[in-house]
Parts: sequence; C-alpha cells; structure tokens
Amino acid sequence: MHKVCRTLQENGHLITLIGSKKSKSLPLSARTYTARRITMLFQKKIFFYAEFNLRTFFRLLFMRTDRILGNDLDVMPACYLASRIRGKPLVYDTHEYFLGMPELAGRPFVKKVWQAIEAFIFPKVQHIYTICDSFCELYRKDYQKELKAVRNVPYLQVEESGALLPTAIQNKIPHDRKILLFQGAGINPERGVEELVLSMQYLDPGQFHLLIIGGGDIFDQIVTLVNDQALTDRITILPKQPFEILRAVTRQAHLGLSLDKPTNINHLYGLPNKIFDYLHCGVPVLVSRLVELEKIVNEYQVGDFIENHDPKHIADRIREMLGDERQLEKWSENTRKLRLELNWEKESKIVTDIFKQVEEQMS
Repeated sequence: MHKVCRTLQENGHLITLIGSKKSKSLPLSARTYTARRITMLFQKKIFFYAEFNLRTFFRLLFMRTDRILGNDLDVMPACYLASRIRGKPLVYDTHEYFLGMPELAGRPFVKKVWQAIEAFIFPKVQHIYTICDSFCELYRKDYQKELKAVRNVPYLQVEESGALLPTAIQNKIPHDRKILLFQGAGINPERGVEELVLSMQYLDPGQFHLLIIGGGDIFDQIVTLVNDQALTDRITILPKQPFEILRAVTRQAHLGLSLDKPTNINHLYGLPNKIFDYLHCGVPVLVSRLVELEKIVNEYQVGDFIENHDPKHIADRIREMLGDERQLEKWSENTRKLRLELNWEKESKIVTDIFKQVEEQMS
C-alpha cells in the first residue's frame, strides 16, 4: 500500500491511508502523506474484522474524500458501503484470491460469509486489480470481469538510508556460514516453514544458518519448534523488521526461500512478495513449483525448485544449490535483468492508468 500511496501522491492526489494498529504492530515509518491508524480493541479475527470495518466505515463516511481504494476483501464491506452512500468511486486492490486462502479451510461457515460478501460486492466494483495473471484469470471465471495485474515488486531505485544494522541483529548473523533466509509478515499455515526448520537437522551447522524474519499466525509455534528440536544454534528467528533493516539483512543472504504448499488455490496461483524482495537484492531463490513462481524462476533463470516438502529433500536442494558456486553466480547475475524488467517504476503505471480512468468517468 505504501508504494500505491506514493504513486498516487506523485500524480497529484492527496492521500490519507487508514490502517489498523494491533498489539504487535511495528511503528509507522516516516511518510510524505497522511497515515492514520485505528487502535484495535479486539485482536482475534472475527471481532477484529467486525470492529475494523465498523470504525473504518464511520471514518470514510465523514472524512473528506473524492475516491476510495479498498485493500483486500476483509475491508471491502466498509469501503463499499461508504462509497455507495457518498456516491464516490471505489477501486479494489485484492492481494489474495481471498476465498482460496488456507485460513478459511475447514471453516465452512466463515467461508460462506466471506463468499456472500464477495459475491455481493465484486460484480458491482468496476475497477479492480490484483497481483498476478493467474488471479486475474480465476476472478474472470468467477465473475466474468477483466482485472488488471499489478505485481507487488520493489522500486528499481531505492533510497538507501545508509544506516547500519543494529548491533543486536548484526551479531545474530554468523558471517562464516551460508545464510538461508525466509522472510514474511504472513508466516501462516501451509507455508512450508515447519519443514524448512526440520530440514536444518540434515545440514552442517558449521556451513549453513537459517534466518527466519517476520510474523504471522504460526510464528510463535515456529519459535517453539526450533527450541523443541534443539536447533537454536542453526536457526535465528527475528520478529518483523522495518523495510530498511530487512533489506540490509536480505543483502547478506546467500539463498532466499519461498516454500508455500500447493494445497490451496491461493498458494497454487499466488505470487509471494518475498520472491521479489530476494531477487531485487541479488539473492538467488529456492521455491516451490507453483504456477507464477515457476514462470518467474524459469523465465529469468534466478534459482531452482523443491519437488516436495520432505525436510531431507529440502536440505539436499539447499546443499546442492549452495555447493555450485558457478551456478550461484549466474543466478545472481540474472537477477539484474529481472530488476530492470520487474520493478515498481513500471508496475505503477498500471495503477496510474486505472485512476486516470476513474477521473475520466467522474468528469
């Protein structure tokens, strides 16, 4: 959302970003546009979403605005209702194929509620974009609507702060070993993190070290698993970090990992943000054979795949990839081409075009 807000601001829009503040939320970084957080009373999902939508709706109802942009289905009830009451155009940014998320598996009532909300709202919103071509196709089949694909890629030109990594983090990175990195704010079920942790049992602790950075529904369980398996000498776990720190850590990695399981539609056809964070830092990747990931890795030749989620197999693939220095160098070199072709400077033009269409319809 930060990149979208910046893009719209650079094109003459006055931006107000509304988000939630949970107990574990990081402080907001400095921004050139207005950003407001709603401090949530409820932390658990059903009450959290109800509270956030209700409070967001009343903010949108009374604040000055000419157009509304909603980010994902879980905030669309508030955005849609406010846009209809006030007669303001609505744009929908869906980062997920929401009904295919693993968090809804085994929860038929909850899924039916979200399905009803989506079926009511989706056909009525004219301007919708999502993160990849596969999601565009899935939504086209569901609702006979043509969506735009806007990949969530980093800027090609990044303003580096020049700040050094905090000593407490730098000391946790063993510089005499190959660094494996798994990052993400959504360390949730079916991401392959448990198997990745267990794979470290099969790797030489004197040669390899795994960094896990982020948060999510099973983050605490992963911490417990590492402790229970006595792997604290092989794995370092850090909570969510600001962008500048995460990027500095990523640059020190030798291999980036994205191991989502193809057990649900959202993962099978999704395009995890972390893959581009790795590659924009010149780090080759080891990933699952998922539709969009295969396209990227094969087209640009920037890494390789696991064939299953057996921990020993994951360890073997890590060892093989990091044991071939010549191939690693080629993969790293190929990330340069990817950065030049897949960057926010290019993707942002699609967002700009969408909002130009909105403005034309308003005039």
